[in-house]
Amino acid sequence: MTSYNAVKLFNEIERVAKSELSVTEGLLRIIQFCGTTRPHPDWSALRTLDVESDLRRLQQWLETIMRTTPPPAPITGLWFGLFNPTVRGRVTADVHLIGAPYDATDPDWLFRERWGKGTPDSGSTVLDSIYQVAYGHEDGLGNDAEYPLALAYAALAVRHLARRMGPTLLGDATQRVLNVGFDSGDFLCIGAIQKDGLIFSESSEVMAPWKGG
Repeated sequence: MTSYNAVKLFNEIERVAKSELSVTEGLLRIIQFCGTTRPHPDWSALRTLDVESDLRRLQQWLETIMRTTPPPAPITGLWFGLFNPTVRGRVTADVHLIGAPYDATDPDWLFRERWGKGTPDSGSTVLDSIYQVAYGHEDGLGNDAEYPLALAYAALAVRHLARRMGPTLLGDATQRVLNVGFDSGDFLCIGAIQKDGLIFSESSEVMAPWKGG
């Protein structure tokens, strides 16, 4: 649970993720949205996260996976899953990658013929910082920061990486649908990598061609 109107918050995250804003600009937009509803001094620390260096780290992570254990052609859906692992005795937030043959009519598509078991977690410093600021002290923002910022940042980062690494992500598949979300909760269908690049999804839940401009 958060302090926000859930529908308005999710719609704003989706709007920003499918916009032309940079990752930094998009994340700041979500921080502004949240800070208006939930004033707190910790938002200032979250405005100064080193996004650019983390995006380079995430690109190296994804390039390594695609080079060493590329998904076979039948894997047409990718899941960038947010979760809370314990690393060296400390709980954090991170993202991992798995995939499966995508079927928009089957909500359980990800559980069939899964690819990606054993792929490394990203080690995102931005996601870790979001978590540590959110839960670093008793009066912190908690899930009012982790939920919106982790989801928004992951979605923006995946969009960024898809545009930079389109052919690599596509591989031998006809398309690859990109989903970002919490392993235990909400998610967002960004769109699909196709031969012509990233196509945004009109739907937040399944791949449907985007009609926006």
